[in-house]
Amino acid sequence: MNFFAKRAVKQQLSLLENRVGVKPATIRRMVFVHDTDLDITEAQFQDMIDFFSSEYQTIERVHFHFNKKMLEGLPKPHLYPKNLDWRGRIVEDDLKFVTSQQYDIAIHFVQQSTLSLASFSAQLKASFRIGPSCMDTRLNDLVLPTRLDFGGFLNDLKTYFNKINSHA
Repeated sequence: MNFFAKRAVKQQLSLLENRVGVKPATIRRMVFVHDTDLDITEAQFQDMIDFFSSEYQTIERVHFHFNKKMLEGLPKPHLYPKNLDWRGRIVEDDLKFVTSQQYDIAIHFVQQSTLSLASFSAQLKASFRIGPSCMDTRLNDLVLPTRLDFGGFLNDLKTYFNKINSHA
């Protein structure tokens, strides 16, 4: 059963191979996918938002975890391995809505990748993508070292994003 889902995700990833990431001049719409096992304070999250833009219109925050029960009590949308059906399609309406929207930037803060995360990330319509090295390299335009603390991840993000910002 998982074979069909893997094949569908592989096709989605192969479509990303020739994609060119375009760093947006202004960031008004952002999607942030993070693993709930990795702690993020609201102050750190706000610092990241302010770093990219103070004039944002939409920030979509997707909570990711391996166990659906660990997502209870958190605002939706939720992403977990069972969000992918046997054909490799996203089944949750919240996630379908997120993938149907256009974003200026997509940021992933996760410690490991799953088939559902890869599929969801491949379907995101984002001009520029940032994520850790533990994910498939075709998913991200800027690949950062995998970190378990958001402070270190944010420092790396600011450093490398500023370097490409000056050359874009």
